[in-house]
Amino acid sequence: MEFKGINKIRKITRVWQERGTQGLIKFLYQKLVFKFRNKISYQRWVAINRLTQQDIATANRQISQWHLRPKFSIIMPVYNVEATWLKKAIESVINQIYPDWELCIADDASTQPHIGFILNHYSKLDHRIKVLFRTENGNISAASNSALDLATGDYIVLLDHDDELAIDALFENAKLINQYPDADFIYSDEDKIDTKGNRFDPFFKPNWSPEYFYSCMYTCHLGVYRTNLIRKIGGFRSEYDGAQDYDLVLRVVEQTKNIYHIPKILYHWRVIPTSVTSGEQAKPWAYIAARKALEAMLERSSYPGWVEETARAGVFRVRRNIIGNPLISIIIPSAGTTINTPSGSLCLLENCIRSIQQLSSYRNFEIIVVDGYDIPEETLEKILALGVELVRCAEPFNFSMRINRGAAKAKGQFILLLNDDTEVITSDWLESMLELAQQKEIGAVGAKLFFPDGKIQHVGVMILGGNPGHVFHEVQGNHPGYFCSNIVNRNYLAVTAACLMMRQEVFQLLGGLDEAFPLNYNDVDLCLKAHQAGYRNVVTPYAQLIHYESASRQKGLKPGEWKQLNHKWKDYFEKLGTDPYYNPNLSLKAPNFELF
Repeated sequence: MEFKGINKIRKITRVWQERGTQGLIKFLYQKLVFKFRNKISYQRWVAINRLTQQDIATANRQISQWHLRPKFSIIMPVYNVEATWLKKAIESVINQIYPDWELCIADDASTQPHIGFILNHYSKLDHRIKVLFRTENGNISAASNSALDLATGDYIVLLDHDDELAIDALFENAKLINQYPDADFIYSDEDKIDTKGNRFDPFFKPNWSPEYFYSCMYTCHLGVYRTNLIRKIGGFRSEYDGAQDYDLVLRVVEQTKNIYHIPKILYHWRVIPTSVTSGEQAKPWAYIAARKALEAMLERSSYPGWVEETARAGVFRVRRNIIGNPLISIIIPSAGTTINTPSGSLCLLENCIRSIQQLSSYRNFEIIVVDGYDIPEETLEKILALGVELVRCAEPFNFSMRINRGAAKAKGQFILLLNDDTEVITSDWLESMLELAQQKEIGAVGAKLFFPDGKIQHVGVMILGGNPGHVFHEVQGNHPGYFCSNIVNRNYLAVTAACLMMRQEVFQLLGGLDEAFPLNYNDVDLCLKAHQAGYRNVVTPYAQLIHYESASRQKGLKPGEWKQLNHKWKDYFEKLGTDPYYNPNLSLKAPNFELF
């Protein structure tokens, strides 16, 4: 706990150095208000969603009607845990609504005498509880593999010796398996529980999000896996102790695409001083092991690379080697608009191009500017002198049409759609996007955009109830986002075309931008086409630009654009149900990951 206090002092000092005394006061106030509001909101949510006796009776009727009754083997390694928490963990299994389970416990040569007494007691109490006492301590992976040796179920379920399963945990998993018998890996939402039984800090997760997973082990609890698949990959590996679950899942997802998410809190993670939930310094070796697991994944990957640490312990940046030296065609529709700034007039197009050429560390690119014969002659001379290719379009301004015209002239294997009212601020922005866009499973790659005042303009687009919205729009630029989602690569349903990279072949396969969307939603439409075709879209916060949004054209929608988008994608929206990267337990009012 001493380490946790030191860590807090360091963070407060850093904020004070960066923002001054007034900024620190504001930071502490906002943090206190946010923490209090979230705590109250979650207690309200728990009360609303608490299972009733009628809910349990309904669940039992459903179970009696199922043709498929999967058996779950709960794997629980045990070592010198306090009696109270061990009993609560075991009883959370005994209390399950769904009865077809076995609890496979492997004691890792505990030295505390109460362990053997408790385990023997429960094994006699319920024949579904199996216990193995190891003769020597082998740590968590060895103990987990010993428990796995006892398993006879169709699926294994991972439970730590001081945590608790929600009463409907196995029921909800069996229910999903009846709907999707091909399920190989199922994960659900989770919260934390303190020593007094108070629940807090819920994590409402997205559906399968590979880029997010490569940044942190977000699937975590509750993890349910097909038993024969776990045996096929060799179970747990001791060299990754502390992050053995992460290593396990990194290998599981290489073997199957049948991954499902249950958007319900089915696991309560105990917060005690020795738990990783108690703070970043509780188990530092766990983060070292997690990095090793990611490095091993990269060695097996078709897209090898390396792992970088971030400012947050346990959160990583996976880098990929860029294949070859491909040409990137940067397509900028523009009218050469000039705006007034505190430091004087600024030609947006010229500023954009100069930022690309002066800051970009990746040099194999071409810049194609598409205009409507309306760039002032003085500006035209300057940009042509910078080596820009000009494509002219006489028709009235139509963003989609101009991008398509530029793409038709592009020589690059990759195209980058870019607004003229952007300014590059990170030198490796092209590499950061390219290392993702080169992967055959990825469609659109977006960047992190800031308003000139430093607030967030774009870190991804959610579509809630048919309404596209920018995540954390106008929130402070250093906001980490919901469970670090603003500071790591993360999958979203859509990204903005203000800065969007895609392989040229994919852009053409999807038919380019739909010119029926001349101003707005053309990017959302493109990303939906990519998602429907089986690609996943990604935002990388490591490619950063300033966006002088709508400075070069008026804000607002062309009449009927929103209605047109919803009409075109009505069936697909119904098929998706909700945005797959936004949990249905969260509020639909705004894509800010709040409960109410």
